[in-house]
Amino acid sequence: MILKSRTAYRRIPFFLSVTIFFIISLLLLGCERIIQTIPTEDTETTTKIGFIYSPPDPGTTRNGAEIAVALANEAGGINDLPIELLVREDNRDAALSVQHTKELIAAGVLAIVGPDYSNLAAEVGAVVQVSGVPMVTTYPTNPKVTQHGNYSFMGAFIDPYQAGIMAGFAIQELKAVTAAILTETGNTYSEGLSEVFIANFKAQGGTIATHQFYDTGTTDFTTQLMEIAAVKPDVDVIFLPGLGAEFPLAVKQAKSDEFGISAIFLGGDGWDRPDLVEIGGIAVEGSYFANHFSADGQLSETGHQFVTAYTAQFGIAPDGPAALGYDSTVIIIEAMHRTTDLTPAAIRDQIEATQNYNGATTLSHFDQNRHAIKSLVINTIKDGRIQFYQSILP
Repeated sequence: MILKSRTAYRRIPFFLSVTIFFIISLLLLGCERIIQTIPTEDTETTTKIGFIYSPPDPGTTRNGAEIAVALANEAGGINDLPIELLVREDNRDAALSVQHTKELIAAGVLAIVGPDYSNLAAEVGAVVQVSGVPMVTTYPTNPKVTQHGNYSFMGAFIDPYQAGIMAGFAIQELKAVTAAILTETGNTYSEGLSEVFIANFKAQGGTIATHQFYDTGTTDFTTQLMEIAAVKPDVDVIFLPGLGAEFPLAVKQAKSDEFGISAIFLGGDGWDRPDLVEIGGIAVEGSYFANHFSADGQLSETGHQFVTAYTAQFGIAPDGPAALGYDSTVIIIEAMHRTTDLTPAAIRDQIEATQNYNGATTLSHFDQNRHAIKSLVINTIKDGRIQFYQSILP
């Protein structure tokens, strides 16, 4: 499969187009991607979708969106017009996300995919609500993302859902009786997942033996691990809902000869990191975490098509963020196909009407808060790599 150019389709004379192409090729030699920064002059030549993401982490949401657009264009685009993905990088800066959103809307996008983080998406949600342009987020899992109104949709499951699933998994699958919690202080994601896990674990008969906290940037977890190691009898599981590079270090130290903690570590989708095994080493073997997608999981026909196309294009199997970038984009494209007048308001209505979507992931529907009611996978680390363990359908 060949990805089509991300630059705009323009009606220009042949010789002039060749000259322009030659000049641009020289300027961009060696560049992997061209980020669209200038609005298309003729808005009738493409159907525009905006895309806002946060490289390098997770980064791959863009790859997934590009596969979605490429496959859609190979099938004829929208009403025989190619889809143009206008890409912006926000560098995890909320003000920049808002600025990009306003630029994309001014450039004529009919919908926006992204951003990748909850705090950014919440800010963008306020803008799209006023502007009347729908947004489907990628990686965000905080329920507050959609608080500004009915033009904001979440492409990922929400944090309470994944934390509740992991608590049930600990009790039912791992037969855990006692748990320790290790939470990143001041991190809304980590704190939120911890609260829901504790409530669900206790509701199902489990005991929380100790709840420890660490600061962002921590590299030495001696104080916290001493408290966990002191619990007798030993705790069965340790729930560690981290996002940054700290949590693999905590697992590595816990499993070292100094502490020798035998408990099974559990996490949320923040564990889906390409450097997880590189940082945690053999210590993360046997851990489990909730995730959005697994390339070797139980996939639909469309899911297999996505994995094949992605792997051919990027030389590696897609991860969870890539699957979310793909699905959020496809949901918008399918909503466009179902409209009669292709306006942002009509597209919004069709996004909301989405049911029984089967792509890289499975989405039953959007609830009254426009949260995605969808599938979840539990991955494990085995033989030095992240592997599929279990699928949970909506």
